[in-house]
Amino acid sequence: MFSKRKSRLGRTFRLRQLKHKQQKTVTIIKEDKWTNFREWLKREGFPKTSLTLAEFQDIGRGMMATRDIKAGEVIISVPKKFLITHISLTNLLRGQLSRCPIKLSAHQLIALYLISEYKKGIQSSIYPYINMLPKDFDNLPLNYNKELFNLLPHNVKVDVESQRAKFEHDFATINNFLKSQDIQSKITRKDYLWGWLCVNTRCIYLETNNSDDVKDRIAIAPLLDFLNHTYDAKIKGEFNNMTQCYEITTFIPYKRGDQVFINYGPHDNFFILVEYGFVIPNNPYNYVSLDKEYLEIFLPGETELARQEKLDLLLHHGFYGDYSLRISEISFRLLTALRLRVVQQFDVLTTETQGIILKWKNTITGLTEIINSQNEKLMYFYLQSICESALLKAEQALGALKVSKATHLPSSHVKLLWLESIVILHSVIKIIRDSQ
Repeated sequence: MFSKRKSRLGRTFRLRQLKHKQQKTVTIIKEDKWTNFREWLKREGFPKTSLTLAEFQDIGRGMMATRDIKAGEVIISVPKKFLITHISLTNLLRGQLSRCPIKLSAHQLIALYLISEYKKGIQSSIYPYINMLPKDFDNLPLNYNKELFNLLPHNVKVDVESQRAKFEHDFATINNFLKSQDIQSKITRKDYLWGWLCVNTRCIYLETNNSDDVKDRIAIAPLLDFLNHTYDAKIKGEFNNMTQCYEITTFIPYKRGDQVFINYGPHDNFFILVEYGFVIPNNPYNYVSLDKEYLEIFLPGETELARQEKLDLLLHHGFYGDYSLRISEISFRLLTALRLRVVQQFDVLTTETQGIILKWKNTITGLTEIINSQNEKLMYFYLQSICESALLKAEQALGALKVSKATHLPSSHVKLLWLESIVILHSVIKIIRDSQ
């Protein structure tokens, strides 16, 4: 089954107009490497599928239905022998791994395996699949140049740095593993980053009955990973114990010539760009983060001690951070945090402040809706202020993108993030103004 945030099916590096519509022009891919890949699958006993790789106008490459597909049909079935997993590689490399005190995670091990097979060239037993993998990942923010990286929204930069730290940790672990095996490796940082991103952008998560760490349940599933994502695809992905295959079932029909999609979950464009390197126009899960703007609020008369006491209260009650806006929607977390933040003459040692804190807690539990009318008015004033601050940052970023020398496609991804943030911010500012 797919989890809400952990399923990573498919990948694409083009700006997607992902709709279930017949495209104006569809060109079936007939490249030698695709033909060789399909022939390899057939030789190895991969079940026949009613999908083929095609180029869709204004979209890019995806999997096309070669016949009408009914709702409830299994659109792809990947036999267990084709799944590249921590368990399958542990069995394959049991001798080497058993001698090493360093235990590799599934991500680390699968990435190392893909690199090793890539370096074997045509001698690799899975060369036809390796030859179909991307040659680079330039459209992922992890690989952006400094100029374009600095033009990302703050919360995206935080996520990219977290991803970078994970990669550096994994790369160091791999180097230690290879040294422990007395292997004179020629695996460079660039090599490992390629393998690591292949796994990160293409893996699926397998539900199992054992107690394995969820991170070790990932798998690479050849052919399945050529399916593209759209947020409104209705599918089920699970391992069928009867057939011993990982199967994707669609719950919506497709006509011959349609692009067939999967759905990795309800993800916003920030997440999709960081993890997969693309964005989806009009993604209903998009939001604007105001965490940075909240911390940057300047309140006349607010002491540093009062500010810290408020932040400590938010942390204690589970309301620190994750302040978001969606189209015409303000998160309860943000409203709650702002109500506390704008309290004036805040001193936790006084009876008056303790009374205000009690009223604030009551807004959390639902006993009351507001602290008082003055606090509510001030809260909306500062809400509009931080929205306008975020709007200014978005407009400045768009201006910088216009004169940027960054590659067109990654630049267009960042541009869309800011444009959609502006739409959300305007919708919320309108709500605030209309309520006054």
